[in-house]
Amino acid sequence: MTLSFVTPYWSGAEMMRVHLASIRTFYPDVPILVSKRGGGQTEMEAHRAEFGIQYWLEECGYVDALLRLLARCETEYVCVIEHDTALLSTLDGLLAGLRDDRWDLVGMEERVRDSPATAASLPSTNGWWRFAPGQVAGPLLMFNWREFKRRWGMSGIRGRRSYGAWEYEYDHGIGQRLTRHKYLLPFHTMKYGAGTLLKDGDAAVLWHQWYGSYRTRFSNAHVVHGPRADDAVAYVGRGEEAFLADYPNLDLSDLRPAWGPGWDIRAEQTAAELAYPGVVARSAARLRRWRQDGWLEMAARLRAKVDRWRMESM
Repeated sequence: MTLSFVTPYWSGAEMMRVHLASIRTFYPDVPILVSKRGGGQTEMEAHRAEFGIQYWLEECGYVDALLRLLARCETEYVCVIEHDTALLSTLDGLLAGLRDDRWDLVGMEERVRDSPATAASLPSTNGWWRFAPGQVAGPLLMFNWREFKRRWGMSGIRGRRSYGAWEYEYDHGIGQRLTRHKYLLPFHTMKYGAGTLLKDGDAAVLWHQWYGSYRTRFSNAHVVHGPRADDAVAYVGRGEEAFLADYPNLDLSDLRPAWGPGWDIRAEQTAAELAYPGVVARSAARLRRWRQDGWLEMAARLRAKVDRWRMESM
């Protein structure tokens, strides 16, 4: 085997089953590695029996789950793919481009606008769901993991905030080191709420139903930086229900570009950079958070940092 799929997973059993089934449609035998947060052994055993996955029950966030899964990955190539996605076509042509050295990373550029249908219900920043031009993160990342690990090790996954970005993700380091990107372009469709379609030219490659862990992710009010949490939950839930009702016969007749074509990206970057808080403000916010968390939370965070440092040192 030359390719593995790795998926950090929190909640959303119906979408997870669709996700796994879609991978097996095109790749019946490749390894699928899953890190499951929040218990759920009965569910995961059912997935193991039906789809032949390997899984681990681990109480950790997305970043640490990703690091652990990559450490377990034994194939040359890896596809990091979120659980709230469904493959709509094979990735073989994109994988061939990696093998032929036409590009060294496949994914989506961190440029996704909100849409008129979602703007009133979901959190965004200046109208962007994601804005970090030139950076690559989920919902899909495919690259030569063996070569990446040989050159940069686990610590190479950690990225840095780029100029003019509203977003920073830990795994931006992958796209900052692998610089020849093959971008899949996102499109909104009005029928499925927060869902987006990723295309390679005319080919529909991946469906992403955003906020797939909304039942647990939105249960803590402090993680929702926009409208009331119940609004977001209801909106995302309706979109997911519509998707599940139609899948696999999705209505993709009303697609609209979601990557912000026509926007002045340089001006957007300048605005983001001007609004980015300085070192003093960031330090003060971190101190306030530590005071609010209490000793038990601080101890848990310290343990997580030590564990991450251990993983990065591998």
